[in-house]
Amino acid sequence: MVRAGSINYQVGKIIKQHNGIGQSKQESRNTSGLVSAESGHKVSDKFHSYKSLDNARNDLKNLGNYAKEHGIKDMSKIDAQIVKNWIESKGISYNTASNYLSEINKVHEHLSISREDVKELRTEFKTELRSNELQSRAYKHLDRIQLPQKSQPAFELQRDYGLRMNAATHINIEKQIDGNTLKYQEKGGKWNEKELNPTLVSKIKENAVSGKYELSINTYRDQLKREIEKTGQKYTGTHGIRHTYAQNQLEAGKSKQEVSEAMGHSREEITNTYLR
Repeated sequence: MVRAGSINYQVGKIIKQHNGIGQSKQESRNTSGLVSAESGHKVSDKFHSYKSLDNARNDLKNLGNYAKEHGIKDMSKIDAQIVKNWIESKGISYNTASNYLSEINKVHEHLSISREDVKELRTEFKTELRSNELQSRAYKHLDRIQLPQKSQPAFELQRDYGLRMNAATHINIEKQIDGNTLKYQEKGGKWNEKELNPTLVSKIKENAVSGKYELSINTYRDQLKREIEKTGQKYTGTHGIRHTYAQNQLEAGKSKQEVSEAMGHSREEITNTYLR
């Protein structure tokens, strides 16, 4: 039996085949055979900018790790149902889901999903997610939420410092914590720093194993969902905590630019979606 290799290795092979840096986008469109489900126009099956390439790499790793936690270690076995469950678990908007599906459409032949499957998922999510887009995803009274001891530090990193879930649930103590300063990677690989409350630093270290603070993402999501629903609120995903953080920062007197920088956004326009 041939082993598929680690998720990082599998994603690396996929990305290598779809690296379009320096290639003509027009030529790639003509040879790829892909058609956009939104516009009906031909699209490239390559990623032509470093940013789009990095985003695809990170998103595919995220999908692969989600599948692995559900017993699927070979990315070629990831089917439409796994992709659907993965997207639904994130509590994201239709536009974000559509971006994920566009990436998957480019690399579909490496998964167990067809272009028709992607098209059907897009139609489903257009109906399911767009109806929720006008509603704020922010939560109320997060100070009343208490997760199990090991998960509480990750929750506080999201609630009080605006970290994304992946950064909050995977920390190498020696490499990332210096005194009370936490270094962590934003989406796309950019490094950011936050000065943490000393008590929180102690909690992170107390719950670390072999120098690493790590949580199962699915366990963390399930715990948060259960506690949020106990308060009578609709669960909007772990990303809803970042929406709450952004709005709290603005209400505390921070400028939109300061909020944007604190959240690791490359443009203030991205932050706008968190502030409605």
